[in-house]
Amino acid sequence: MHTPDTGFNRGTKFGLQTPGVRIESVLMSLPETARWEYCTELGEEEGTPEAELMAVVKEGGRDWL
Repeated sequence: MHTPDTGFNRGTKFGLQTPGVRIESVLMSLPETARWEYCTELGEEEGTPEAELMAVVKEGGRDWL
C-alpha cells in the first residue's frame, strides 16, 4: 500500500537515499495522490515576474474569457 506522504513511503525514501539515483525516476513512481511542499523564495520580492505570478495564483486565477 502506498502512502501519499513521501516521508513515510519506505520505497521512495530508499530510492532517494540511493547513491546515483535519478530523482525524477523515483518521483515518477509515487502514487497519483502524492504531494509535497516545495520550499522556495520565488515570488517574495516585489516587482519580479514570479511575484506577479504568485499574486495571480493567490487571488484565485483570472477569467481570461
